[in-house]
Amino acid sequence: MSKALLTLLLLATLGRAEAQAPDRQTENLILVTIDGVRWQEIFGGADSVLLRRRHPGFSTPTGPAGSPATAAHRRQALLPFLWRTVASKGQLHGNRAYGNYLNVTNKQRLSYPGYNELLTGRTSASIRSNAKVCNPNETVLAFINQQPAYRGQVRVFASWETFAFILNAPRHDLPVNAGRQSSAGPLGTARPDSLTFRCAFEAFKREQPRVLYLALGDTDEFAHRGEYGQYLAAAHAADQFLAQLWAYVQATPRYRGKTTLVITTDHGRGRSSWGRWAHHSRLLAGSDQIWLGVLGPDTPPTGEQQGPAQLYQNQLATTLAALLGLHYGLGEPLGAPIRAVLAPGEEPLRQLAPIANAPSALGPGGR
Repeated sequence: MSKALLTLLLLATLGRAEAQAPDRQTENLILVTIDGVRWQEIFGGADSVLLRRRHPGFSTPTGPAGSPATAAHRRQALLPFLWRTVASKGQLHGNRAYGNYLNVTNKQRLSYPGYNELLTGRTSASIRSNAKVCNPNETVLAFINQQPAYRGQVRVFASWETFAFILNAPRHDLPVNAGRQSSAGPLGTARPDSLTFRCAFEAFKREQPRVLYLALGDTDEFAHRGEYGQYLAAAHAADQFLAQLWAYVQATPRYRGKTTLVITTDHGRGRSSWGRWAHHSRLLAGSDQIWLGVLGPDTPPTGEQQGPAQLYQNQLATTLAALLGLHYGLGEPLGAPIRAVLAPGEEPLRQLAPIANAPSALGPGGR
């Protein structure tokens, strides 16, 4: 069967599926990525062993280092918005303690390959490092920005300057505000998340775009320095940014009841022992383990997913499009939209791309 005929058949099937699907309420989308935050902190809060070992006098949002608390208390203290709002009104995926798995499929387990997989639904042989090369793939954000209802309605704000290359902004006429535009600061050419959020939030209120992508990076910067306390503080700050964004959404008629928030990360990190938590790479076990949060009017509020499941990062691009009623990458071998986060009755229409083989050795990694 020719590719053209297959595409026509898919379009016909999509038309029938849309006619039968329930009314979709999501008209706006907010995507937030928090670079390199481990699933262990998302679902377990601060690691008291790491705090005692590296920061014995450090006081975190969960209390003094080593203070007794359950995982439920620690995670809510560290990430109150995620656990009081997203977990109660949306969904959280990736708690491996329940056999609920979410993995990247790229072999590098680095930031650029991870963001490429997240935003395009594919892995690319030409993207094997964090080198500043223009992405040859069209991202789902560029695709959305080309659709009639969303043309010129996508905004991107990122702490890491490499996002201008990841999104290939000039080629796709996509406005990207990323990194330090002039000189390097204490985090290199990365911009502190507080400034990135301030720029994004003011533009969001002023311009009221239909799609916002906020890419935060302080967590990864502090992790690579081995500063576990600052890594936790950056994660807590990111949670506060999410709370501010969502409060504005709920207070604004243009967005209230019409907006879905998606929160995730680009890669995992090593386990706690011997400083491996600070790094990630194809050789470091745990670097492929990620997580996902979704909150919106079409996503069933089933909370923390405690049943066995296997999802992949390459499913997120098609899921983002599907939340807006769009079909990204027709006829291409991308990951299927995640059924659980879509309105009941919506069915993914593509097969899942196979996952790469898991790493078996250990070693340090880069960003």
